[in-house]
Amino acid sequence: MKNNHIKLRRGYIPIHPSVLPKTQKDYDFYMQVLLFLNKQLLLGVEPKYMVSMHYQHPSEHCKPFRETNKPFGYGDRYGFKTKHNIWKEVRLYQYWEKRRNNLEQVLIDTQKVKCRIMKRLYGVKRPDRPDKFEFPNLLFFHEKGKTKLQYHTHILLPSRNLMSNDIMELMDIFNTSIRKETKCISRWKRIHITEVETPSNIMSYLNKETNATHASFDFYNSNPIIPRGKTNDQ
Repeated sequence: MKNNHIKLRRGYIPIHPSVLPKTQKDYDFYMQVLLFLNKQLLLGVEPKYMVSMHYQHPSEHCKPFRETNKPFGYGDRYGFKTKHNIWKEVRLYQYWEKRRNNLEQVLIDTQKVKCRIMKRLYGVKRPDRPDKFEFPNLLFFHEKGKTKLQYHTHILLPSRNLMSNDIMELMDIFNTSIRKETKCISRWKRIHITEVETPSNIMSYLNKETNATHASFDFYNSNPIIPRGKTNDQ
């Protein structure tokens, strides 16, 4: 009989209620990432707001219209208007639907969003010049949610050097200028922002889909604090 029991770490750290690791490897990987995130809080990362956004889906390019006009709308026939020839749209739909489920494409899109955030909200005009600008500790997380159909992204914003601490103003900036300048963001689904009350809880929540084959935390686009190593003089 196969043993499915999972051995917990010493000094047990509570995990998010929705985390149900299937194997010891899943649990170990989840805990390693969670410990890394909690260490970021100890090092000085102070997330103030959590931004939740979705990516543009190819279905957003199709507009339904009513082809008939029957009384009370009963039995009406509906069609769809597309930007290109319908057969080209089918191929584009299949291509982008596949890409939106590809983490590699999500990382590329996230980098574009990151550049806009740094410029608009933190005054970093040159993302390739950390020697001239103070980079904010932005943290990115990618999930598929309950449906597991398409990735969406959560972003933790620090308050340090943030141009505004008014949550309504921030939501307006995201849903207007940043959305307009970044084509990969969904035009249908509104970008939401909530204030982070307990940083340790939000880290556990955003790490809930991490397992042995997927890390929700975006190590590629995030700006974590990297501890300085000890020098030979110490």
